[in-house]
Amino acid sequence: MKHIVVDLEMNSVEKKYKNLDCTMETIEIGAIMLDENYQEISSFRTYVKPEYNNRIRPLISRLTGITYDMVMNAPKFDEALKMFSNWCLGVSDDIKIYAWSENDYKQILKEISLKKYKSSLDEERVYLTEWHDFQAEFDTKLGFEKQLSLKTALDMAGVDFLGREHSALDDARNTAKLFNIFNDREMFDCTLKKIAEAMKPTDFGTSLGSMFDMSSFAVA
Repeated sequence: MKHIVVDLEMNSVEKKYKNLDCTMETIEIGAIMLDENYQEISSFRTYVKPEYNNRIRPLISRLTGITYDMVMNAPKFDEALKMFSNWCLGVSDDIKIYAWSENDYKQILKEISLKKYKSSLDEERVYLTEWHDFQAEFDTKLGFEKQLSLKTALDMAGVDFLGREHSALDDARNTAKLFNIFNDREMFDCTLKKIAEAMKPTDFGTSLGSMFDMSSFAVA
């Protein structure tokens, strides 16, 4: 079994397309492939040229570092998705795909529909099976009712974020690091057990998750 951790960066479509069901477009795909021991064995990254906006919103550029010059000659969605599919399916083993939140999988499905991407039978393993929401798994394991950002989750685990936040490949790689800890019993006990214990209900019927306002860490 190979484990694939995916992250997308997106840009909004132009307002003149406001009637579309899909309001965002993928402009970068980043992914890390892990072996059975949750160690990185391969990586994937591509920019994606938007088709419903000829500019990158200033806010998106500030967050991601992506400018329109960086994507104007990049493959369009159908080509980029095919590249990603081929990379995922380039191993003979079964695969499981994870993302930090459910939003990336929903985005892919919306764009597949919008841009009429025709998946092959093999690609059903990639797109017709819902990606695992690792953010939800992490929050549930530690008892958080509100969603944590990736950076906050890493901080809690005592792991430095390497690279740039909102870079698809860097986000995927850092998510993979947390995923490794999450699935290694010894590492989990060393780095996260104290957090899990601290969040158990106290005599006052509270937990760390309920005592503090975590709204600043929430991810939409």
